[in-house]
Amino acid sequence: MGKVGPSLSDSSNPATPASPATAAQNKVIGLVSPLKLRAKGKDMSAAGSTTSNLSPAANNFSVLSEKKLFLGQKLTVVQADIASVSADVVVNPTNSSFSMVGECGKALEKKGGKEFTKAVADLSSSHGQLAASDVALCPGGPNIPAKFVIHVNGPTSMDSDAYGRLERCVKNCFSLAEAHNLKSIALPSIGSGKAGFPKQAAAQTIIRSIHQYFVSAMSSSIKQVYFVLYDMESIGIYTSEIAKLDA
Repeated sequence: MGKVGPSLSDSSNPATPASPATAAQNKVIGLVSPLKLRAKGKDMSAAGSTTSNLSPAANNFSVLSEKKLFLGQKLTVVQADIASVSADVVVNPTNSSFSMVGECGKALEKKGGKEFTKAVADLSSSHGQLAASDVALCPGGPNIPAKFVIHVNGPTSMDSDAYGRLERCVKNCFSLAEAHNLKSIALPSIGSGKAGFPKQAAAQTIIRSIHQYFVSAMSSSIKQVYFVLYDMESIGIYTSEIAKLDA
Protein backbone atom coordinates (compact mmCIF):
# COMPACT_ATOMS: atom_id res chain seq x y z
CA MET A 1 0.00 0.00 0.00
CA GLY A 2 1.28 3.44 -0.92
CA LYS A 3 1.78 6.32 1.43
CA VAL A 4 -1.47 7.63 2.86
CA GLY A 5 -2.07 11.20 1.79
CA PRO A 6 -4.05 13.95 3.47
CA SER A 7 -7.54 14.89 2.44
CA LEU A 8 -7.64 16.20 -1.08
CA SER A 9 -9.62 18.99 -2.66
CA ASP A 10 -9.50 21.70 -5.24
CA SER A 11 -7.65 24.85 -4.24
CA SER A 12 -9.70 27.42 -2.36
CA ASN A 13 -7.52 30.42 -3.19
CA PRO A 14 -8.92 32.65 -5.97
CA ALA A 15 -6.55 33.35 -8.81
CA THR A 16 -6.52 35.01 -12.21
CA PRO A 17 -8.60 32.95 -14.67
CA ALA A 18 -6.98 31.28 -17.63
CA SER A 19 -8.31 32.21 -21.06
CA PRO A 20 -10.81 29.60 -22.34
CA ALA A 21 -10.81 28.46 -25.94
CA THR A 22 -13.32 30.06 -28.26
CA ALA A 23 -16.80 28.63 -28.65
CA ALA A 24 -16.35 28.32 -32.40
CA GLN A 25 -13.43 25.95 -31.89
CA ASN A 26 -14.78 23.73 -29.16
CA LYS A 27 -18.51 24.26 -28.67
CA VAL A 28 -17.94 25.08 -25.00
CA ILE A 29 -19.75 28.00 -23.40
CA GLY A 30 -17.32 30.81 -22.65
CA LEU A 31 -16.05 31.52 -19.14
CA VAL A 32 -18.23 34.18 -17.56
CA SER A 33 -18.08 36.12 -14.32
CA PRO A 34 -20.19 34.27 -11.72
CA LEU A 35 -21.79 37.57 -10.78
CA LYS A 36 -23.70 37.39 -14.07
CA LEU A 37 -24.95 33.88 -13.37
CA ARG A 38 -26.64 34.20 -10.00
CA ALA A 39 -30.18 33.82 -11.23
CA LYS A 40 -31.05 30.35 -12.47
CA GLY A 41 -31.96 30.38 -16.15
CA LYS A 42 -30.83 33.96 -16.69
CA ASP A 43 -29.05 34.56 -20.02
CA MET A 44 -25.34 35.17 -19.77
CA SER A 45 -24.46 38.53 -21.22
CA ALA A 46 -20.69 38.27 -21.61
CA ALA A 47 -19.13 37.14 -24.89
CA GLY A 48 -22.57 36.62 -26.43
CA SER A 49 -23.02 33.30 -24.60
CA THR A 50 -26.36 31.87 -23.55
CA THR A 51 -27.47 29.20 -21.12
CA SER A 52 -29.65 27.42 -23.67
CA ASN A 53 -27.35 24.38 -23.99
CA LEU A 54 -26.23 24.21 -20.39
CA SER A 55 -27.41 21.74 -17.78
CA PRO A 56 -29.52 23.29 -15.00
CA ALA A 57 -27.40 24.91 -12.32
CA ALA A 58 -27.33 22.82 -9.18
CA ASN A 59 -29.18 24.78 -6.50
CA ASN A 60 -28.70 28.05 -8.45
CA PHE A 61 -24.92 27.79 -8.47
CA SER A 62 -22.97 28.95 -11.48
CA VAL A 63 -22.63 26.64 -14.47
CA LEU A 64 -19.69 28.06 -16.40
CA SER A 65 -18.95 25.71 -19.29
CA GLU A 66 -20.03 22.38 -20.69
CA LYS A 67 -18.94 19.75 -23.21
CA LYS A 68 -21.08 16.91 -24.56
CA LEU A 69 -19.17 13.75 -25.42
CA PHE A 70 -19.95 11.58 -28.43
CA LEU A 71 -21.70 8.97 -26.28
CA GLY A 72 -23.98 11.65 -24.81
CA GLN A 73 -22.39 12.31 -21.42
CA LYS A 74 -22.10 15.95 -20.35
CA LEU A 75 -19.02 17.36 -18.60
CA THR A 76 -19.98 20.57 -16.80
CA VAL A 77 -17.79 23.07 -14.94
CA VAL A 78 -19.61 24.42 -11.88
CA GLN A 79 -18.61 27.04 -9.32
CA ALA A 80 -20.19 25.84 -6.08
CA ASP A 81 -19.87 24.38 -2.61
CA ILE A 82 -19.77 20.63 -3.27
CA ALA A 83 -21.94 19.97 -0.21
CA SER A 84 -24.79 21.89 -1.85
CA VAL A 85 -24.68 20.35 -5.33
CA SER A 86 -27.73 18.33 -6.39
CA ALA A 87 -26.26 15.20 -7.97
CA ASP A 88 -26.84 11.51 -7.43
CA VAL A 89 -23.39 11.27 -5.82
CA VAL A 90 -20.57 13.61 -4.82
CA VAL A 91 -16.94 12.61 -4.34
CA ASN A 92 -15.02 13.27 -1.12
CA PRO A 93 -11.21 12.83 -1.32
CA THR A 94 -10.02 11.39 1.98
CA ASN A 95 -7.39 9.05 3.42
CA SER A 96 -7.32 5.48 4.71
CA SER A 97 -9.25 6.35 7.89
CA PHE A 98 -12.07 8.33 6.21
CA SER A 99 -10.77 11.64 7.58
CA MET A 100 -13.07 14.62 6.99
CA VAL A 101 -10.45 17.34 7.53
CA GLY A 102 -10.10 18.29 3.84
CA GLU A 103 -12.06 21.16 2.30
CA CYS A 104 -14.67 18.83 0.79
CA GLY A 105 -14.91 16.76 3.95
CA LYS A 106 -15.38 19.79 6.16
CA ALA A 107 -18.05 21.21 3.86
CA LEU A 108 -19.93 17.91 3.76
CA GLU A 109 -19.68 17.41 7.52
CA LYS A 110 -20.92 20.95 8.19
CA LYS A 111 -23.83 20.61 5.78
CA GLY A 112 -24.67 17.02 6.69
CA GLY A 113 -24.66 17.45 10.45
CA LYS A 114 -24.74 14.58 12.92
CA GLU A 115 -26.62 12.28 10.54
CA PHE A 116 -23.84 12.43 7.97
CA THR A 117 -21.10 12.21 10.60
CA LYS A 118 -22.71 9.01 11.88
CA ALA A 119 -23.03 7.61 8.35
CA VAL A 120 -19.29 8.11 7.78
CA ALA A 121 -18.44 6.57 11.16
CA ASP A 122 -20.65 3.56 10.40
CA LEU A 123 -19.00 3.18 6.98
CA SER A 124 -15.53 3.37 8.48
CA SER A 125 -16.45 0.76 11.08
CA SER A 126 -17.98 -1.67 8.58
CA HIS A 127 -15.45 -1.16 5.79
CA GLY A 128 -12.24 -0.84 7.75
CA GLN A 129 -9.16 0.90 6.36
CA LEU A 130 -9.62 2.37 2.89
CA ALA A 131 -6.80 1.07 0.69
CA ALA A 132 -4.87 3.33 -1.68
CA SER A 133 -7.14 4.48 -4.55
CA ASP A 134 -10.03 2.50 -3.03
CA VAL A 135 -13.57 3.87 -2.78
CA ALA A 136 -16.55 3.41 -0.47
CA LEU A 137 -20.07 4.84 -0.51
CA CYS A 138 -22.43 6.13 2.17
CA PRO A 139 -25.80 7.93 2.04
CA GLY A 140 -25.77 11.71 1.90
CA GLY A 141 -28.47 11.94 4.54
CA PRO A 142 -31.35 14.39 4.91
CA ASN A 143 -29.28 17.60 4.84
CA ILE A 144 -27.08 17.01 1.79
CA PRO A 145 -28.75 17.31 -1.65
CA ALA A 146 -26.69 14.43 -3.10
CA LYS A 147 -28.15 10.98 -2.55
CA PHE A 148 -24.75 9.44 -1.85
CA VAL A 149 -21.14 10.36 -1.09
CA ILE A 150 -18.20 8.38 -2.49
CA HIS A 151 -15.10 8.53 -0.31
CA VAL A 152 -11.84 7.93 -2.19
CA ASN A 153 -8.35 7.49 -0.73
CA GLY A 154 -6.41 9.72 -3.08
CA PRO A 155 -2.65 10.15 -3.54
CA THR A 156 -0.31 13.01 -2.83
CA SER A 157 2.02 14.25 -5.54
CA MET A 158 4.96 12.71 -3.64
CA ASP A 159 3.56 9.17 -3.70
CA SER A 160 5.01 6.49 -5.92
CA ASP A 161 3.03 6.30 -9.19
CA ALA A 162 1.06 9.36 -8.08
CA TYR A 163 -0.61 10.00 -11.44
CA GLY A 164 -1.42 6.34 -11.93
CA ARG A 165 -3.06 6.33 -8.51
CA LEU A 166 -5.01 9.46 -9.35
CA GLU A 167 -6.27 7.83 -12.54
CA ARG A 168 -7.35 4.72 -10.61
CA CYS A 169 -9.12 6.91 -8.04
CA VAL A 170 -11.23 8.54 -10.72
CA LYS A 171 -12.09 5.31 -12.52
CA ASN A 172 -12.93 3.58 -9.24
CA CYS A 173 -15.32 6.41 -8.33
CA PHE A 174 -17.10 6.05 -11.67
CA SER A 175 -17.21 2.26 -11.43
CA LEU A 176 -18.82 2.46 -7.99
CA ALA A 177 -21.36 5.03 -9.18
CA GLU A 178 -22.09 2.79 -12.17
CA ALA A 179 -22.58 -0.22 -9.89
CA HIS A 180 -25.36 1.70 -8.12
CA ASN A 181 -26.90 2.79 -11.44
CA LEU A 182 -26.36 6.47 -10.66
CA LYS A 183 -26.81 9.06 -13.39
CA SER A 184 -24.91 12.12 -12.15
CA ILE A 185 -21.64 12.56 -10.28
CA ALA A 186 -19.96 15.68 -8.87
CA LEU A 187 -16.28 15.80 -8.00
CA PRO A 188 -13.65 18.37 -7.04
CA SER A 189 -10.25 18.66 -8.70
CA ILE A 190 -8.83 15.72 -6.77
CA GLY A 191 -5.21 16.23 -5.79
CA SER A 192 -4.79 19.88 -6.73
CA GLY A 193 -5.11 21.23 -3.19
CA LYS A 194 -3.16 20.02 -0.16
CA ALA A 195 -2.08 16.88 -2.02
CA GLY A 196 0.28 19.01 -4.06
CA PHE A 197 -0.47 18.11 -7.68
CA PRO A 198 -0.05 20.98 -10.17
CA LYS A 199 -3.58 22.12 -11.03
CA GLN A 200 -3.28 21.64 -14.77
CA ALA A 201 -1.64 18.21 -14.48
CA ALA A 202 -4.34 17.05 -12.05
CA ALA A 203 -7.11 18.34 -14.33
CA GLN A 204 -5.60 16.66 -17.38
CA THR A 205 -5.30 13.34 -15.56
CA ILE A 206 -8.85 13.50 -14.18
CA ILE A 207 -10.46 14.50 -17.47
CA ARG A 208 -8.47 11.94 -19.47
CA SER A 209 -9.43 9.21 -16.98
CA ILE A 210 -13.12 10.07 -17.25
CA HIS A 211 -12.97 10.12 -21.05
CA GLN A 212 -11.19 6.75 -21.09
CA TYR A 213 -13.76 5.33 -18.68
CA PHE A 214 -16.68 6.29 -20.91
CA VAL A 215 -14.95 5.01 -24.06
CA SER A 216 -14.17 1.65 -22.47
CA ALA A 217 -17.60 1.32 -20.84
CA MET A 218 -19.43 2.35 -24.05
CA SER A 219 -22.80 2.13 -22.28
CA SER A 220 -22.93 3.89 -18.90
CA SER A 221 -25.67 4.89 -16.49
CA ILE A 222 -23.69 8.08 -15.79
CA LYS A 223 -24.89 10.88 -18.04
CA GLN A 224 -23.79 14.01 -16.15
CA VAL A 225 -20.41 14.88 -14.64
CA TYR A 226 -19.97 18.06 -12.60
CA PHE A 227 -16.50 19.46 -11.94
CA VAL A 228 -17.15 21.44 -8.77
CA LEU A 229 -14.54 24.19 -8.46
CA TYR A 230 -14.00 27.40 -6.53
CA ASP A 231 -10.94 29.31 -7.72
CA MET A 232 -10.86 30.98 -11.11
CA GLU A 233 -7.54 29.40 -12.09
CA SER A 234 -9.02 25.90 -11.82
CA ILE A 235 -12.19 27.00 -13.61
CA GLY A 236 -10.12 28.35 -16.49
CA ILE A 237 -8.03 25.17 -16.66
CA TYR A 238 -11.02 22.82 -16.69
CA THR A 239 -12.86 24.95 -19.24
CA SER A 240 -9.83 24.80 -21.52
CA GLU A 241 -9.13 21.09 -20.98
CA ILE A 242 -12.67 19.82 -21.64
CA ALA A 243 -12.66 21.89 -24.83
CA LYS A 244 -9.81 19.72 -26.14
CA LEU A 245 -11.82 16.50 -25.92
CA ASP A 246 -13.33 14.98 -29.03
CA ALA A 247 -17.06 15.61 -29.14
